Amino acid sequence: MPWGTALSAMALPMLPPAITVLLLMVLAVGGVVSAAPAEPPAPVTRPATATAAVTAELESQAATVRSRSEALGIRGVLRVAVEAAGAGHDPAAVDDALFCARAMQDLDPDSPHCGNFRWRLGDAAVSDENAVEFAVQLSSVLALDHAAALTPASRERLAALHRDALPAIRRHRVAPGYTNIMLMKIWNLLALGRLGDGAARREGEQAWREWLVFTRQRGITESLCPTYYGVDLDSLGLIASRAGDATVRAEAEAVLAYVWTSIAAHWYGPSGRLSGPHARDTDWLGGRGLLDEHLTAAGWIDPLPATDTAGWLPGADPTVLTVFRTACQRRPPPGLDLSVRTRVPRMVVERCGARPWQRSTNHVGCQASIGIAGETRGVEDKSLVVNLGSGPTTTNVTLVIDGHGDPYGRRRSPGADGHRKPRHGRPFLVSSQEGNRVTAAWHLDPADPVHRLEGDERSFAAHLVLPLDATVWCDGAARAGGAEMPGAAVFFIEREGAVLAVRSVVPDGAERSPLRWRLVDDGRAFGARRLSAEFAAVGGRPGALLVILDLEVREGLDGERFARFRGEFSERTVRAVRTGPRLAVDGSLPLEADLVARRPLVCRPEMADGTLLIVDGVEIGRPLLPLP
Repeated sequence: MPWGTALSAMALPMLPPAITVLLLMVLAVGGVVSAAPAEPPAPVTRPATATAAVTAELESQAATVRSRSEALGIRGVLRVAVEAAGAGHDPAAVDDALFCARAMQDLDPDSPHCGNFRWRLGDAAVSDENAVEFAVQLSSVLALDHAAALTPASRERLAALHRDALPAIRRHRVAPGYTNIMLMKIWNLLALGRLGDGAARREGEQAWREWLVFTRQRGITESLCPTYYGVDLDSLGLIASRAGDATVRAEAEAVLAYVWTSIAAHWYGPSGRLSGPHARDTDWLGGRGLLDEHLTAAGWIDPLPATDTAGWLPGADPTVLTVFRTACQRRPPPGLDLSVRTRVPRMVVERCGARPWQRSTNHVGCQASIGIAGETRGVEDKSLVVNLGSGPTTTNVTLVIDGHGDPYGRRRSPGADGHRKPRHGRPFLVSSQEGNRVTAAWHLDPADPVHRLEGDERSFAAHLVLPLDATVWCDGAARAGGAEMPGAAVFFIEREGAVLAVRSVVPDGAERSPLRWRLVDDGRAFGARRLSAEFAAVGGRPGALLVILDLEVREGLDGERFARFRGEFSERTVRAVRTGPRLAVDGSLPLEADLVARRPLVCRPEMADGTLLIVDGVEIGRPLLPLP
């Protein structure tokens, strides 16, 4: 049966109604291979006239394209073409944008990047293979939805752009765990298939089936990312509404149901945002990103200032133009049960890899949440995320191990792909969580190539980033900025009656554990402050460091209950021992690891085979994902 394990008729009423409908659709046509292709409905026709605000913004952006500034990005240029055509704006603006985009395409037949695009007009060459995916995601919507608005010259230029881009898409090797780019590549192949290339369509459908199998086994590996969940939803929305095959569209709807259920499970209502640890989050303080556009469209949050403008031209107002956004957005499927987002407290465990410890754990309460990753994978991950109290822009609590002197993520440094993003250390992490308690250890050794230092780190520090209005308590008293606490301190962070208790554990036999913690008030412009751990230097270069934290959140605490909790937490005895490569923590949640091999030995919970998304001990994710 194409949806995985056999489901009896008696099991169908247990599924959400929308997924039952999708399941019956697939069963009726006999699976992906045998399903008869059916073209999707035509896109909704937009009005031929635009509002004054839209016209003014389009004229401004068209002028920016005409300037041929070296800072013009391929995504922004093509966005102008899509928005202008969709709004019935001056066809000359579309012509010029496509002319500029074509000039950014590598057309040298001897180039290894032939058919791909330079990210910026001023770039000397193609620097990132992903550029072709972002470009064709936009240009394909232009061709599918707005061909009637194009001049003959624009249609000819767009067809040539796609003809030359297809080999670059085919050459682009994308791992299925690279979720946002993989889904974008699948959409591009399916879209070019609908534009007439039957081979591209077959390749896209095969890639879709392979990605579904991978994801049903490993979950969304770019997990809980406020930016790339938005990119995922863009491509899934396009596939669900515009793929040429009815079964693929139904399966995309099912995946949308899974992603929205994941968002709901980790939803933190008081701040209107994702809680839990975030992969690849460039907003270290707030955890906001492109996902907000989908949350706004779904009615989950009120519109917020745009935090992700990477796909726009310099100086553009991303709130005015909505053609592409409308094409991508697809609200949670009708009938999908998302009541989990209002159930508090709840404990969420979600798979994000094949190994038992590759999971995100998250406790969501009424006034606080605490979540931890099972491992760190990149220099943008927020492995620990705590929310205290309310507010859509309130700084979350997170741990940053930084060698750039950039605890708040304000330094935009270019990586190998040329993108400017904040980047921190990439430590090995082992963690355990049980309800509102977390025990975790972060280990970073600059001498180990796996940590991928960028070359300019001089001295590492660990920063526990806090909301500006949070009060820090230690030894029974509130502390002011500049206060110092010992490396093995116990401190409490309180905001709106929600409290995060933190015990810094200095192990026996460990190198470079914290010498002291200092409360620093240097982030007022960002609404943040920090507790920073200082470490001794080794020979003038960064040495290995180890941070072990035992944490617990409580909420709804008045003065008396807060004092009682401080006493109870402070009296616990937690001890860590480092013996050679092995680290063991006792007196807290179970935690052991081999720091040299970078392998967890004991951590809780572990993901059992076949599980994907568990809330309060009940698997709710696996029934949502179809199996080709």
